[in-house]
Amino acid sequence: MDDKKKGVYFLANDRVLDLCVAFLNSFRAHNPNLSLCMVPFDESIQELEKLRKSYDFTIYENNKIFKICDEISMVFHNKVHGQYRKLAIWDGDFDEFIYIDVDSIVLQDIEPVFELLSDYDFITASCNYASNLKWVWKKSIYKSGLLSLEQIAYAASTGFISSKKSALTLKYADDTARNSHILKQHIVHCGLEQSFFNYLIVTSGKRYTGLQIPSSNGGLRAGSFNYWWAGRENPEIKHKQLNSGSAPFFLIHWAGLWQPKMLERIVFRIMKILHIKNKDEHPKMRFFMPYKRLWRHYRFMQN
Repeated sequence: MDDKKKGVYFLANDRVLDLCVAFLNSFRAHNPNLSLCMVPFDESIQELEKLRKSYDFTIYENNKIFKICDEISMVFHNKVHGQYRKLAIWDGDFDEFIYIDVDSIVLQDIEPVFELLSDYDFITASCNYASNLKWVWKKSIYKSGLLSLEQIAYAASTGFISSKKSALTLKYADDTARNSHILKQHIVHCGLEQSFFNYLIVTSGKRYTGLQIPSSNGGLRAGSFNYWWAGRENPEIKHKQLNSGSAPFFLIHWAGLWQPKMLERIVFRIMKILHIKNKDEHPKMRFFMPYKRLWRHYRFMQN
C-alpha cells in the first residue's frame, strides 16, 4: 500500500488574485480531492486567505525557510523575487508533489503524473527544446565549463515541477547560491529563478526529465501529458478544452503572456480619463491574451 503523502503546491499573493481564482477553479473542477497548499509569494495574502475554505487549501507557514529563499534571490538579483520561494516545496509536508504556476489552467486530473516519480526525481513541464535555451542560459554558458552539453540542453520550463521531498535541500541551494559568482554571469536574469533551478536539478546527481521532450530525443511517454504554452500555434478550443487532434491537453500555461504591455497600460489610463474605467482600477490582464476566452471561463466559474 502506497502511504506517501501527495499534494500540489502553488505560489501566489493578492496581486495575482484573478489568476489564482481561475487556477483554483480549474484545479478543483478536475482534482476535487487532491491536497493543495499555497506558498506565499510575500506577506500580501489577506484576500487569498479568505479563499482557503472555499477551495480547500492550506497555507505554507515557515518564515525561516522563506527568509533563506529571499536571501538566495538577493544573491542573483540584488532584490527579493518571491519566485525563489518555490524552493520551499522540497521542505514541505508532501512526500511527492507537483508544483504549478498560477498563470495556468488545469484541464484534467493530474494525479497520473505522480506515477512518473517511480522512474524520475524531477519532472518539469518541458525540456530539451532549443527554443527554451534563451529563457535559461546565455551563450557564454557553453565556454564556462560549468555544465556539460547535455545539462545545458535540458533548459527546462519550471512553471510545472513534479518531485520528491528532499530531492533538493535548502542547504544545497543556499550553499550553491553563495558560491555562484561564476554562474551569475551566465544566467538569463529575466527568467528569474528558472536558470538557478535548472542548475540545481542537472547538478543534483538525481534523475530528471520533462513531460514534453522533442521526439528526436526519445522522451518520456511522448504525448501522454500534453502541456501547452499559450504562445504557441493555436489549437482550437472545444468544450472548454484545447484540441489539436492528438492526446488531450492537461494544462495550459500563460508564462510571459498575461501581463499587460505598456501600450495596454496607456490605453487603460485613457479609459480612466474618459471614465470608462474606475479611476482606482489597474490593468491586471492583457486585453488580447491568447486563449482569454478559456481563461475567463474558469475565472468566472461558480465555485
